[in-house]
Parts: sequence; structure tokens; C-alpha cells
Amino acid sequence: MWKIAWRNVLRNKRRSLLSIIIIVISVIVLFLVKGYNTGTFEGLTIMSVMQYGNLQIAKAGYWKNTDNERYLLAREETVKIKEILAENPAVISCSAELAIYGIMGTEESSAIVSGTGIEPGSGQGQNLMMVSGSNLFEGDVDRVLLGKGVMQKLGLEEDEWVSLMTTTLDGAYNAGNLQVTGAFSVGNLDADNVYVMLPLGYAQSMLNTDGVDKLVVNLAEVKQTATIISWLKERFAAEGLEVEVKSWLDLATFYHQVRSLYETVFFFISIVLFVLVFFSILEIISMAFFERMNEIGTIRAIGTQRHQVFVLLSQEGLILSLIAGVIGIAGGWLAGYLINQANLTYTPPSVSEPVMLYIDLALANGITPFVLVVVATVLSAIIPAVKAARLNVVEVLRHF
Repeated sequence: MWKIAWRNVLRNKRRSLLSIIIIVISVIVLFLVKGYNTGTFEGLTIMSVMQYGNLQIAKAGYWKNTDNERYLLAREETVKIKEILAENPAVISCSAELAIYGIMGTEESSAIVSGTGIEPGSGQGQNLMMVSGSNLFEGDVDRVLLGKGVMQKLGLEEDEWVSLMTTTLDGAYNAGNLQVTGAFSVGNLDADNVYVMLPLGYAQSMLNTDGVDKLVVNLAEVKQTATIISWLKERFAAEGLEVEVKSWLDLATFYHQVRSLYETVFFFISIVLFVLVFFSILEIISMAFFERMNEIGTIRAIGTQRHQVFVLLSQEGLILSLIAGVIGIAGGWLAGYLINQANLTYTPPSVSEPVMLYIDLALANGITPFVLVVVATVLSAIIPAVKAARLNVVEVLRHF
């Protein structure tokens, strides 16, 4: 039966070619969309891990914060947590952070800022995307990195001095001077207009505390995050530490929003192309069915069973879909490769810097498009195949 079905596909060249073109275009489109989504998710994962670390550790109640109190880790707790983290070789870095809010300004202008005290030279400090100047280095005491928007607002240059005014945890006013070392960007225009980074020790002195908000932990592999979190919870419970641990997935709200949006778009595109392929192939095969009524009547008259006719026509549809699906995946890979080589860029919403248009070329991205068009084609072939199998031989032969 397969041999006969293959011959029928080759014999009806024009109809087969039209069907293959429709299927190939559908697979290419779905492959590119799937590859773009996968590449975007990979990039978002990298950006989220750079921003949040693989996981964060904070005082119990820190992330809920329903009473507007500061839940700080005491120095003793921070030391103990770092000792526990040092036991696991999967942990490659751990840095403490302390949030600080206030007004930063010069004699000419001022701006409200949201600052983070970091350990200079730590993994988190090195993850910043520098725009100008230099990063904070180990040993820096009174230097500050400004979001590029903050630097523009204040009209500052590298090595100039700027004042910071804030309130301590006790509610008293405090002020100090910092030397600008450079400007950075987090890829978000609104954030770049308020973010600043300064040494942790300086932030602690401004707030009159020796505590920290949280510890940011970086691991050797992203896939180790869940395992390390489970291990840490056991160790913290054994040591009696009242802390919470959250992964980057728990903290990266933007990642989940973008992923949900892209997956929804891909779903609807898949549905549209499924319907397109189904009805297109159904129309083509149905037309072929009427053209081949004499042929079907003849093979039925010489003893071919109903189920054999059904299987034959279904096999023709399956052969078409398999051939076109493979060609479509190859075409999608080639199209994705050419797009990547073109080095195209675009600026996504809420992002201040252009990013590369990247298509992930993993063959796994072709599985969904391939299965989708095969199912759509086979289903579209079943309807005329059922009709052909039910034909009355005598009535069909009357059309000769």
C-alpha cells in the first residue's frame, strides 16, 4: 500500500507540489516563531540571573513586608550563612546587599534615587552593564555608580562629586558625599533614571546599621538552583536560622510576563496555521477525490476493500506531510541562520538598549511545528478518505 500511495503522490505532481508548499511555509513560520521564543527565553534567563543571582537569602518576612519595617540580616547571621554556603562547591559567589533611598544632587540639580549597597568586586557588581567610566572595585569606600539616566539628570561626569541625603533606620537625617566612578544600565529606561550603586559599607554608615537586606548567591549552573535551595533550607533549619530563600524564578516577574505573552502568541499562531493547513489540504484532496472517482471505482471493482481505500488515501496525506515537514524544518533552520547572520537589532518594550534578533536553531524547535502539520494534514486527508471508502462501486462506474 505504501508503494502505491507513493506512486500516487508522484503522479499527481501539481496537486502534491501545492500541498507541500502550503505545509512547508507553515512549518517555516512556526519554526522561526518557536526559535525566536526559545532564544528570547534563554536571553531573559541570563538577564534575570545577572540581576537577581541564582537565588537570594533574606530574613523571614522580608519579601512580604506588610508592615513597612526593615527585615535585616544581622552581621552574625550573615557570617553564618556565608559559612554554610562555603560548604557547597556549586556556590561560586555570595554578596550582601542593602537598599538605600534618598535624594542625590549637586548645587544645580537633584534627583530622587533608589540605591543599592553592594560589596565592590562581588559577582553582582561585575554583572552590571557599564555605559561609561569604571566599575566599583574592592576597597572602594566613597565612590558611586549612577544609572545613566541619573547621570544625565544631574549633568555629572566621571570623578565629579555628588551629595546623597537619606534617613537612618532610626529616622534621623544623614548626608554624605560620593565620587562618581561611572554610569551603568539595567536595560530599563525607568530603572536607569533612579538606580545607583554604592559600596555596602558606605550604605550601612548612611543608614547607621551593620545589617543587610539580603544575600545574593550565584551558582555554577542555573539548573542547580532548585537542588541548592532544598539543601540550604535543610541546613538553615538545622542551624535555627529564620531566613527565606527564593530563586530567580520567584523574583523575575518580567521574565514570567514576557514568557506568558510569547507562549500565548505562539499558541494562537499555531492554531491559525493548523486551521489553514487543515482546510487547504482538505480542499486540495477533496478536489483530487472527485477527479479520481473513476480510479477509486475501478480498484474497488477489482476487489479492493473499503478499509484498503481508506488506508491508501490516508497514506498519501501522511507521505505529503512527512516530506513537507522535513523540508519545512530544513527551510526554517536555513531562514533562522540567515536572520542570525544578518545581525538585526530591535528595541523591545521597556528596554532602553537595542538587542539582537536571535533565532534559536535547535532542531527541538521543529518538533511542535512538524507534529502540528502532520496531524493537520492527516486529519484533512481522513475526511475524503472516508467518503471514498463508502462509495458504491456500481454508482461510481456509471460515471465512466
